[in-house]
Amino acid sequence: MQVKRAVYRSPRLARLIRQGLNRAAPQGSAEVTVAAGGLAGMRLSLDLQLEKDYWLGTYEPELQAAIGQLVQPGNVAYDLGANIGYISLLLARRVGEPGLVYAFEALPGNLERLRLNLALNGLENRVVLVPGAVGDSPQPVHFLVGPSGGTGKVAGSAGRQEIDYPGEITVPGIILDEFVYQEGNPPPHVVKIDIEGGEVLALSGMSRVLAEARPILFLELHGPQAAQVAWEVLLGSGYQISRMVAGFPAVPSLQALDWKAYLVGFPLDSD
Repeated sequence: MQVKRAVYRSPRLARLIRQGLNRAAPQGSAEVTVAAGGLAGMRLSLDLQLEKDYWLGTYEPELQAAIGQLVQPGNVAYDLGANIGYISLLLARRVGEPGLVYAFEALPGNLERLRLNLALNGLENRVVLVPGAVGDSPQPVHFLVGPSGGTGKVAGSAGRQEIDYPGEITVPGIILDEFVYQEGNPPPHVVKIDIEGGEVLALSGMSRVLAEARPILFLELHGPQAAQVAWEVLLGSGYQISRMVAGFPAVPSLQALDWKAYLVGFPLDSD
């Protein structure tokens, strides 16, 4: 990551390297071995023209580091917004054979690729796919399809007004409190939430999970409305909100949050 950041400080050098990688990379999907990072050595089916950060292991480095430090073997982990499975696989590697990962994903195309990436690594029994969108409704919900597989969101989510959503589909709605306490699924030790502004809906649908299961949260916020909701819900549930950087310093106030923030929520009564 130090090398990546150094390269990015020189736009001309970064452009030359990117152009060279694009010329070398095949068109369309290819099965590759991840070069570095938390998934080093695992196999993924990727479009190397668009998904080099997965291949190189440089995707979300702060999140990768936090998972490596805070997720324990045997944990149950929930991945909200699993996309094609990079973080789900990372969680599966970290929780190990005794653990379990539930990967929540709404887009059919992402689910197909997620299944393939699990099969490439023999992890179908450690990662449970849950098709649908986590929010505050158990009924089918309208899901806005973005220009890429990582930009879709539930209608009514916060933020991302700058994105044009060319399509809309209907997907199952999921409330985490019902998923755990009515359907009988194991409560999570950790929850990763990256759902493009849908965190405002998901957090309101997991109040009992926060109160009773007390999971650690890995949370990406998308805009001031999401920050406001997360601040109120997590503080009201007895959580400390920390930045997702080395040492996890506490965020002193709502006003200190950036437009786009990467946070860790720690239950204050945990060991």
